Amino acid sequence: TAACKKRPGQIAFGRDISDIIYNTQDKPIKITTTSFNPSFPAEPAVKRIYTIEYNAQGNADKITKLVDNKEQSHYQLEYNSSGKLTKQSEFNANGILTSYTTVQYDNKGVLTAIVTHKENTSVEVTTAYQYADGNLIKKSIHNLYDLDSQEYFNADYSYSYFPDRKNKIKPYFQGPLGLIFISDLSKQSLQYLPDASGYQLFYAQETSFENKMLKNIEIIAHRYNTRDTANVDFSYDYDDEGFPTVQRGSYKNIIRRYVPTPFGGSAFLVTPLNKSDIRTINFSCN
Repeated sequence: TAACKKRPGQIAFGRDISDIIYNTQDKPIKITTTSFNPSFPAEPAVKRIYTIEYNAQGNADKITKLVDNKEQSHYQLEYNSSGKLTKQSEFNANGILTSYTTVQYDNKGVLTAIVTHKENTSVEVTTAYQYADGNLIKKSIHNLYDLDSQEYFNADYSYSYFPDRKNKIKPYFQGPLGLIFISDLSKQSLQYLPDASGYQLFYAQETSFENKMLKNIEIIAHRYNTRDTANVDFSYDYDDEGFPTVQRGSYKNIIRRYVPTPFGGSAFLVTPLNKSDIRTINFSCN
């Protein structure tokens, strides 16, 4: 039923499963995700458990993450007088602060930027957001780090949507709070890098202004004095109520990397990559 899909006890996305437990206010207090690495499908699934605690105003103020039943980190969240999330601090399993993210809004309360500072570093990673017609259309990230070249680079993300298809999946977490879950489903970074993740169909959205079904993401990484360009195209099947039942993804990009050679030094490789997948989507009630 539509009511079940708006408050599912379980979301199955392909082989990946998210189980959700709610409090009496219908807010999630425990989310268990079981996910597989799409690049290595034979590997065992990774199980992540998130517990969410709320303050007196009903806002999530602490989230604890366990990976394979061991605490990996927890997040403390701070809000302004309007109930908008203003700061998100991440602590490791020993309770030591590892990074914090601050949030910027315009005068209408729309998310415009987040800035992440990692402890023991001097470089801040900044993400700026742009909107049109109620949807996120561009995101620009500055000071991402490339492990291969050991250099910082910038990246631009452009989004397009199906004009006649509303996204009916209810997001429980949006903006920086949603990024906690989005990033853990993909690249292990608050500065989310989308690849094969169908993040729009889960319980988290990057911004609260994504009211259409996502059609394409174009990612341009400005590194190695080039423009690495990736394109992700999406298409869907829907049920009679307009909820998606199948997501298809097509990914085309070029990977540029420096790799060590047997004779010392390094070689610059350019590798085109094309892949696709198809995932069914099922919502179940408790």
